[in-house]
Amino acid sequence: MINEIKKQLKDYDIVNITEQNFAQVFEIYETNQDFFLLTQGKKASIESSVNDIVAVPPNFDFQQKIYISLWKEGKIIGVLDLLQGYPTQTCIWIGLLLIHGHLQGGAIGSKIVNALLDVFKNAGYKRVQLGVIENNTKGISFWQKHGFSKIRMTENIVVMERTIK
Repeated sequence: MINEIKKQLKDYDIVNITEQNFAQVFEIYETNQDFFLLTQGKKASIESSVNDIVAVPPNFDFQQKIYISLWKEGKIIGVLDLLQGYPTQTCIWIGLLLIHGHLQGGAIGSKIVNALLDVFKNAGYKRVQLGVIENNTKGISFWQKHGFSKIRMTENIVVMERTIK
């Protein structure tokens, strides 16, 4: 799937995120501290954020996780976390899409989402889901703009879904 993402987002360099390159990736986290304060109640630290590299739901095959950074002209612009075949085989889960704080509002996130929807469709997925902290109104609004609807609440998480057509 990474090759398909690279084809759809050919203006960007796609790099797998590892512990070896996470210090560079952490720039995205640092420019989004408001997001982490809202969603986790504290600022992101490199130590706590590096856990995202291996974070998967119980009984999920880690080999089905895609955790990548997106770069343009040598500068990191975003982070993307995907779980293929979660929560069902015909669904894909967006665990995180985080755009550099200085670039938000410039349509980069929308461009990435639209490209991903094409990739997901070509890969045979029927639905895409994600979770948004209920008080993250900016995030909920962004995903609704892209055709996602609230399907349920889990604790303080709004689970949203979009059918892939």
